[in-house]
This record gives sequence, C-alpha cells and structure tokens, in this order.
Amino acid sequence: MLGWRNTSSKYRNIQRAKPGSRRSVKVEANMAVPRILAQEDDSHIDQLVVTGKGHEAADALEAVKHRVDENTTVCLMNDGLGVLEDVRRKIFEGAETGPSFLLGHMSHRLAFNRTYDSVKQLKNGETRFTLAELSPHKGKQARQEPHKTETRSNFIQTLQEATDLHSSLTTYDQWLRFKLPSVIFDSVVEPVCVLLEMPYQGLLQNPAAQRMMHSLLSEIVQVVENMPEVEGSSVLQSYVHGRGIKRLLHSRIMAKRAQPSQLVRRIEHGLPTDVEYLNGYFLRRGHKLGLDLRTNIMMRDMIKAKHSQAIERLNSYIPVEETSIPSDLAFRYRTVPR
Repeated sequence: MLGWRNTSSKYRNIQRAKPGSRRSVKVEANMAVPRILAQEDDSHIDQLVVTGKGHEAADALEAVKHRVDENTTVCLMNDGLGVLEDVRRKIFEGAETGPSFLLGHMSHRLAFNRTYDSVKQLKNGETRFTLAELSPHKGKQARQEPHKTETRSNFIQTLQEATDLHSSLTTYDQWLRFKLPSVIFDSVVEPVCVLLEMPYQGLLQNPAAQRMMHSLLSEIVQVVENMPEVEGSSVLQSYVHGRGIKRLLHSRIMAKRAQPSQLVRRIEHGLPTDVEYLNGYFLRRGHKLGLDLRTNIMMRDMIKAKHSQAIERLNSYIPVEETSIPSDLAFRYRTVPR
C-alpha cells in the first residue's frame, strides 16, 4: 500500500488573452486525476513505502497509523536526514509496539509530469536500503528482533522483483555514504543561493559564496566524522576527507548552471523548506557532540526568516478574478466624469 498526495489543483492550465483583447482568461481542467493522501480504509498494511519531503513523512503515517502494527514494515524514502527520529517521536512515542523500519534512498533521476500525474525516468540509478533498529542516538548495541528482521528481508525481496529499481540492502554507513551527496548539496549550495539571491552558476564566480560553502561543508563533515553510529567506518572517513565532495558540488552546480535555486523557488511560494531535515539535522547532532556550527546556525535562521517573510507577503495579496463584460452592459461600469 502506498500513500499518495496530489498537490496539483483541479484547474491549473491557464491561457491568457492577447493584450487589447476583450476575451476573459481561459482556464482548462487539469488532466491529472485528483488523489488523496490515504483512502478511507481499515485494512491492515503489511508493507508501506513513504516518500516525499522530510516533513511529509509524519503526516503520511498519521493518516494510516491505525492500520499498522508490529507486523508492518515501513520504508522511509524521504528527503533529508532525521526523518525516522521525527516519525517515532510524533507518531509512535509511548506506543508499546510499532512497525519495523527501513531507510531507503534512490539515485534515479526522475521528472514529474503534473498535467498527467506521471513520472518519467531521465537517468538510471540505484536504490539502497538499510535496517533501522533504533535511532542513531542509541548507538550500535541494539538487539535485532528475529521477527522484524524477517519481515524486512521479505520487503527487500519484494522490492527487488522490480528490476528497474536496482535495489540492494547495505549497512548503515554504506547507505549514509550513498545518501550524503544529495543531503550535502541541499545543505551547502541551496542556502547560499538563497542568501545571495543568485542562480547556481553564480556561486562559482563569487569568492564570498565559495567561502560560505566551504564553511558550511567543513562543519557538516565535522559532524559526520564524529557520529557514534558510523565511528570507524572507512567508507565514510575516506569520503568526507577526500576530494569527492567538492568535485560533486562543482559538477552538480555546473549541471544546473543558470537554473533558479529550488530552495529559492520554494521560499518564494511559501512552501516548506525542510531545513530542519538538512542543516537542522546536523545542528542537532552537532549540539549533542559539543561542536561549534555557527555557520549552519546562521543559514538555518536565515532560511526560516526569509520563509516567514515570504508567507507574510503572500498572505497580504488580494486575489482578483479577471472576467469579461458583455458589450451591451459595458455602459453600466463606465466611469462618468463629474
């Protein structure tokens, strides 16, 4: 069972009349079929995949929590980090039993067609999963329950039947190494684009922007290398201390070039920023480790301030509906000079 949310409105395609024309705005119906997050159903869910932004995971599980139990396997494939801890705190805290969890991430490049409510694969990639026994803060000493291990293994086998996903089960440090590139890009590059209000390619031509990105990256690397659950991992240590991260950031910036920043667009439209699952996640982990992450603190606060300002601006707009007036009634609305 999958939870779906259709965020497109019923009427989306708008065709405006040419300047000087008396024709009204033409609004065409969106061809996408409206879907809700979860249908009214009380049947038990055996296997559940939750996708989307980090803040959407808790809402998705809240809608179906009465249908999951200790026999349910939930795979969280949301953007950002710290989603599992957020879900456990908001949905299952205090519960005697709860579902078993998997963490997933895919590197496939996909494009969503809002009109037809479909997804197209632009570039092939991999999908990797890892077991989630307890939150990372509780260390490596968690004892695996045989029943939950079996149900998660069955879930992985089910997903592997979809050969296009190229699925595999890995250790946590290998999974984190696989997911970190996208998280680091969203935590390092996107905030600087918002701060300086520039497209991606401008970052490579601006020394101040490069210094900010370097400072953000250095603090994040410091957190990762001190996280107890990946202590001693040669996979992560070689990655965070190598030159691969900087090469990755440069190549992704060059690939996007003149495109507007995704975070800038989300803020302009008053959409959630997910900063608490990006820079906010590293700040929470760094605070427990006693690390100084002042640049990430500044960026998180700046994003929240700009987001709040954008929402205030959007709420101040007065919606105006454009319409046409029949010619025989136009005289009623003409301004009569005094």
